[in-house]
Amino acid sequence: MLTLGIDLGSRTVKGILYDAEECRVLAACVSDVSTDSNRDAHAIRDAVLSESGKCSSQVERVVATGYGRSRADFASFTSTEITCHAMGVSLLIPQAHTVIDIGGQDSKAIHLEGEGMVRDFAMNDRCAAGTGNFLAVLAEKLEVPIDRFGPLAMKSRKPVAISSLCVVMAESEILSLVAAETPIEDIVAGLHFALARRIANMAAALDVGDEVVFTGGVAQNAGMKQALESAFGLQLTVARMPLFAAALGAALS
Repeated sequence: MLTLGIDLGSRTVKGILYDAEECRVLAACVSDVSTDSNRDAHAIRDAVLSESGKCSSQVERVVATGYGRSRADFASFTSTEITCHAMGVSLLIPQAHTVIDIGGQDSKAIHLEGEGMVRDFAMNDRCAAGTGNFLAVLAEKLEVPIDRFGPLAMKSRKPVAISSLCVVMAESEILSLVAAETPIEDIVAGLHFALARRIANMAAALDVGDEVVFTGGVAQNAGMKQALESAFGLQLTVARMPLFAAALGAALS
């Protein structure tokens, strides 16, 4: 049985075609979002089917998740991001106890209790503070490509303290640091550690446990993983295909 999971996120749309009989991913695609979530859903479906060599009549079920999930007019069902992240991570890493997901517009800490079941969760979705957008906006202000942010942070030997996670206030701080000729890698590392502290504080109400799995687009940033490990005081495992965890979970729903 083939199932298609589509994650219509705030910055990207992801799709996974999953073969339930063989328990394997047949194809995975990602693209930037547009202003039309339904068009994005159709486009990612077509891309995944093209990559897999399958046709729509072979797909038994389509499940949509993410911000735009209700807009996918061909989806069989919709499911929440929390549920889908839990299911996707549990398939990849059955022993996972906690999921830390940092996306473009929100962040989540999810406490699992086995077989993809959610016991509790905490979420930040009020503003850019505590999300990947915090890093993206300030990377632009520093005129540093976002894909260089992680490597730069890991070069730092003396990260600066960034006191505010409000993007506007943090922007003012980093402009002052730049004016004082602070090494750029120390500023970038400071931003990573500030975000990591926010995530750790958000997750503090949960029983985090020892097996923590990092998902979402920001999980591709090695500097963020390092900062989170410092904030949590333990090692994190980056999920395989971290950007696709929710899409995979949707395919499994």
